[in-house]
Amino acid sequence: MVELLDEFQHLRRLSGAPDAERGIDVLIGLLANHGLTARRERCRLWLSDPLDGGLSLPAHGDWRCGAKTRSFSADCPHGVTAELYHDVRSLAFLPDDQQPAWEAAVKGKIVVADQGFEDYVQRLMHAGAAGLIHIWGSEEEALHEETVGPVWGTPVPDDAASYPTLPVISINKRSGGELLALLSQGPLSARVTTRLKQHVAECSLPVVDIGGELDEFVLLSSHYDSWHEGVTDNATGNALCLAMAVHFARHRDALKRGLRIAWWPGHSNARYGGSTWYADQNRFELQQRCAAHINVDSPGCKGAAQVVINASGAENLQFLNHAVSAVTGGPARRITPSGKGGDHSFWGCGIPLHFALREEPELRASLSPGSGGGWWWHTENDSRDKVDDAIQWRDCEIHLHWLGKLLTLSELPFDAPGYLIRLQEDLAQLQRDLDPGFDLALIAHQLTALQAGFRQATPDQRITRQLLGLLHRARYISTDDFHQDKSYHGGAFPGLQLLRHYRREHCRPQTWLMLETQYRRQHDRILSLLLQGVALLNP
Repeated sequence: MVELLDEFQHLRRLSGAPDAERGIDVLIGLLANHGLTARRERCRLWLSDPLDGGLSLPAHGDWRCGAKTRSFSADCPHGVTAELYHDVRSLAFLPDDQQPAWEAAVKGKIVVADQGFEDYVQRLMHAGAAGLIHIWGSEEEALHEETVGPVWGTPVPDDAASYPTLPVISINKRSGGELLALLSQGPLSARVTTRLKQHVAECSLPVVDIGGELDEFVLLSSHYDSWHEGVTDNATGNALCLAMAVHFARHRDALKRGLRIAWWPGHSNARYGGSTWYADQNRFELQQRCAAHINVDSPGCKGAAQVVINASGAENLQFLNHAVSAVTGGPARRITPSGKGGDHSFWGCGIPLHFALREEPELRASLSPGSGGGWWWHTENDSRDKVDDAIQWRDCEIHLHWLGKLLTLSELPFDAPGYLIRLQEDLAQLQRDLDPGFDLALIAHQLTALQAGFRQATPDQRITRQLLGLLHRARYISTDDFHQDKSYHGGAFPGLQLLRHYRREHCRPQTWLMLETQYRRQHDRILSLLLQGVALLNP
């Protein structure tokens, strides 16, 4: 692991860049040194590389501010100049009957806001805003790279119209405070510039297979591309996967299941493009042979004392925590449902288990969602000194325990009854956030029927695996097996999440009609999946 980290710390591994391919040369060479041959697959990805962002105030020529643009922002090298508008409610739900006034307020303006998520950028774009200045919410001076790409992976033709047509930049909290102070004195115009390179490039995707007794495998993955050196995001994950490959290759004779390890490109500047491409190319094999997917992203981070697990819900919690306790002496700080991110591109592939280790500090000082909560996440400062070798080894041992069980146990650690209970809880919470007209009682009834059916049928692992695949499709996606949701469609039952907080009395007729249609289609889609599950248990 140390050898790979020492090599990767000198490489800027943005997908499509020469250093990314050099990194794969290094990785394949290290694998070869241990007798492992990597299959170097190649995928063409649509990439958006942020090059430069700028912000200036024509009326305050001496004022200076650091800024970065976002991947998939509009490319506006000649700049856009417009009056500023501070959207004080950017993080709040906006009732539909207030939408016209909001659209009129932001139209033609450069909006200053406390968020820069993709769905907010979509709203601004459709309202005709001239640009977005996102003020980062925590105190670090560093500027973070990010994306506003709404498309998960490579787009299909219908996706093309979703890409932002307005420039987006981010500034730090101190600069944001200065900007808002000037704006509070009266109308203020600003000039925003962005430079991006949008291109299609062929990227390497190395895969190692270590066979087992059965014709099935566990998929272990990590993205090798990075912003800048990206040592904790994600060279440490690449190194951990390398260590797992070397270890289990030495013990291949003891493996019941095989281990497949993939290193993804396109995580950062193609919005999970590599893992999505892999799902598209290998869907039927994954459906038939893949028993679990473990994603490894940013282990070994300095100060990341606490272990957190993101899990699909189908995993036996004792199994997940046993590995953590065996290494650290205690359970994970918490086990939470998998969020929308982290190369989870396989919900429609029928894989029953999906989980990932995450880390965080004892106390958070940054809003950074990665690098163990470190302020250096997605910045030029994500360097070798941000790695804690002891924590890297801790995280390596936890994965060693997990994989040791998954690759050798006769039966996989499923917990379908527990998952059904958690789905009931998710559904009840969702119902509380919906208009009374959007009734989820039939879905709740079918979940109860599945619980009873599972107790009576005591199905074998083959049937349980198929059932979990159906439940994942209901819980995590709103589309079919062959498409990806937009990058901001997350949460439990994401197709119904879109209805949250809307109330009929505050909606325009055309909006309510669309919401009713969304409800009916998603309600019946989920119901159909659950009925298929009941049929599985009662053939």
